Amino acid sequence: MEVQVWLCMCLLIHYTLHASSFHQKLLFSSSTSIMEFDVTRRNVTLLVKDLNSSVQALDYDYENGYVYFPRFLLNDIMRFQYPSKNITLQRVIYTQPYPVGIAIDSPNGHIYWIVDGVNKLSRCNLDGTSVTALTTLRSPWVIRLDVTNRLIYFTEWLVAISKIKFDLTENQMIVNLSIPSTCMDLDLDEGRLYWINYDSDIKSAKFDGSDVQTISSKNLRKGYYGISVLDNNIYYINETELLMIHKRQGSSPIVLYNDTKVIDGLFLFKKSGLLINFCVNRNLLVVHTVNVVYFKLSLWFSQRHQSVGHQESVHAWFSTMTTVSEIFQEDKWWQ
Repeated sequence: MEVQVWLCMCLLIHYTLHASSFHQKLLFSSSTSIMEFDVTRRNVTLLVKDLNSSVQALDYDYENGYVYFPRFLLNDIMRFQYPSKNITLQRVIYTQPYPVGIAIDSPNGHIYWIVDGVNKLSRCNLDGTSVTALTTLRSPWVIRLDVTNRLIYFTEWLVAISKIKFDLTENQMIVNLSIPSTCMDLDLDEGRLYWINYDSDIKSAKFDGSDVQTISSKNLRKGYYGISVLDNNIYYINETELLMIHKRQGSSPIVLYNDTKVIDGLFLFKKSGLLINFCVNRNLLVVHTVNVVYFKLSLWFSQRHQSVGHQESVHAWFSTMTTVSEIFQEDKWWQ
């Protein structure tokens, strides 16, 4: 049993370091394509072309490995597997005109989306079945989820930033928007939300609406259509520019990339989110991982002890950590 506990700790530490070694990727969209920007290497890769519509938002299913996005003019929600060397688009569902915001609830297998044309918040399964119109909002645009606390955060871009429970009770306004905003993101770790007003003010507040802070104010009226937050940095769109700014008040932005077309949607892909999402939503992660690997290593030990001495077996034990590492390279290692 002690060996199993020790092995469990080694595996979790190993996989945490393994996941954190991946570069952060920003996915962004225009009227023609979806691109990938490597934050570390500062290079751009074309993922999807010929969209034939603007895409106002993207989100990711961390359990099944799909990017979901609504096509504003074609009134549908599409998806593609990511990361993947061969990207193929799949239509999930047709929507009412015009879909804008989208959010994925991987643990419960749901897609949430907002339709601008009829001001509705809807939900369906990840495969497009069981469509439910949840509620009508006032000029909605952005939607974000706190799955752990079963809360939906949304921006009514002319009115307020609000939250409502998954069961549609306790609709609560968090921030009154005196100036319109069409982008918002959550930092679940620090319990704050971030948004950008049309006048370029990047602002932040606690989830209860208190402690409102202005991080940056440039008084430049442009199209701020997307924002994503990770650790100490804020990534956002300013029409054709992709920028980064520190959360510290008074910070100055850095231009990461400049496109020839207006950028409409932004999503920050966190590779480590694959581990985090898995740990939170799979209660048997530790037990299953240890049992599978421990069983395989036990067989290996029994075979080794028949032909070599104890000292060599111990030495070979540490060598197997390379083999254990290979387990984590397999996409479906937990099944």
